[in-house]
Amino acid sequence: MYPLVFLAYAGVISAATFTIAAFAPNSEVDGALLNAMRQSFYIGTSGPATFCPSSTVPSCPDVEGTLVTGGFTAMAAMVPGGQQVYVSPNGQVKYTVAHTAFMPQGSYTDGWFNKTVVQDCGSIIEILDWLATDGSNSGGLALCPKVADFLTGTGASHSLYARTPGFNQDDCIDVMGLVQQSSNAAYGCWQYL
Repeated sequence: MYPLVFLAYAGVISAATFTIAAFAPNSEVDGALLNAMRQSFYIGTSGPATFCPSSTVPSCPDVEGTLVTGGFTAMAAMVPGGQQVYVSPNGQVKYTVAHTAFMPQGSYTDGWFNKTVVQDCGSIIEILDWLATDGSNSGGLALCPKVADFLTGTGASHSLYARTPGFNQDDCIDVMGLVQQSSNAAYGCWQYL
């Protein structure tokens, strides 16, 4: 049984914050919450890597997962200048370090769109997907098991990638899209680390 997909190319509109989870029916990663850690998004971690300075924010809000906003174009962080979400040329979905807008040349800062999934025996689901805006017709999302050594012990098992022209990962699990789960919190932390 395969879900039907309807694309909605009206722009992604979201002033609210939300967490993101993988939508990959019939796979071991379906429903896995994505967390921000070391400027990328991973599944398997117990939570995001955050910082809330006691002099500015007494404590980080008690929220489950990483909060993003703006149609997955920005982190829901309080730090001046914000933290922008982008897709690196090799496809890894990343976010900028606080206090800088640096991203590698050739990175994508847009391409996210809504699509509707209609399932035979389930509810209608709105998910977020990605398509390159460079005319290459590259697109789609995957969770790939290549995780950096410095994440050993964090539980990180897969990293989020978009299928850019430069994507070259192996053993990835295709993800139909990302489920956006609304949050009542205006931000998730001062900054994501």
